[in-house]
Amino acid sequence: MPMEFNPETISLVIGLGNPGKEYTNTFHNAGQIVLHTFCGDSKFSNPRPSFSYTKYNNISFIIPQVFMNESGVAVANAISYFKSSPEQILVLHDDTDLMLGETRLQFGRGDAGHNGIKSIVQHVGTEAFWRFRIGVREQTEHSIRIKAKSIVLQEMGEEHKEIITKTAEILKELLKQKNL
Repeated sequence: MPMEFNPETISLVIGLGNPGKEYTNTFHNAGQIVLHTFCGDSKFSNPRPSFSYTKYNNISFIIPQVFMNESGVAVANAISYFKSSPEQILVLHDDTDLMLGETRLQFGRGDAGHNGIKSIVQHVGTEAFWRFRIGVREQTEHSIRIKAKSIVLQEMGEEHKEIITKTAEILKELLKQKNL
């Protein structure tokens, strides 16, 4: 039986991506873009060795300061620092299996080849956490399947970024019961 999402149980929302100006507008940073959009003008300060954060209404919003493939280090450190459990986290990340603008909320799902999720599972020791998957795949002619690696590090255009930022509204609806 699938687990039902309860926003009241979420204590950490983590936006995955890569640090550095050269990655800011790449599809791999979709999780961070959505989190920054969601949090608006909030400053992600309070730096820890592997992440920065801001707090609002009993939720800590986390931006890892490590590369995507090392996301598990930041997530494990955040869980420890905030005394949370994996079931209390919501990880926002890009997903090349979903079309641009689509989202999926899932719990306890495998990594599906996503290196950030693979790192989290390895460092946290479980798949038992919430994932907010953000689609970054564009419709291609004749449904040609393009490798994820060739998509995620591409710089997105303004029209792509606008679609990605709109998914922050979906996140807001998910978390609305926490009075955010």
